[in-house]
Amino acid sequence: MRLSIELKKADVIVSVNDPVAAAVATLIIKNEQVLLGRRFEDNQFTCWQCPGGYLQRGETVEQAARRLCLKKAGLDVQCLRAGPYSNNIFSNALHTVTLYVVADEYHVKNQNLFKDQKVQWSWFSLDALPEPLFLPLVNVLNLSIKLS
Repeated sequence: MRLSIELKKADVIVSVNDPVAAAVATLIIKNEQVLLGRRFEDNQFTCWQCPGGYLQRGETVEQAARRLCLKKAGLDVQCLRAGPYSNNIFSNALHTVTLYVVADEYHVKNQNLFKDQKVQWSWFSLDALPEPLFLPLVNVLNLSIKLS
């Protein structure tokens, strides 16, 4: 790995041969229940997950959480606070770190996305979650921390 910093321009240049991707997911919790939707790969259901996706260059974690909740679930999330993170090794080819954000308030902005029959956004008790769950969510739940 090569890390070089040019102080005159205040630019930071990082060169990494095999970077780990940064993802953001939002835990929307109300009444001891968490909002989860169905995840699809190649049009096939694979597991249940929180609204989330990849962090874009120049974006804060909170900005990413708001963008991804609106894009994936049609939700405008508010009162965000930092949550846990998970280190996710899917395979030799895919390694991510997911930064979780907890949203204490939300408003439905796009009913069509929120009520999407394919994704089926649904509320689940933290004591009775559906299976299978997306690996980053499994990893964060294994941390044994209080989410609500």
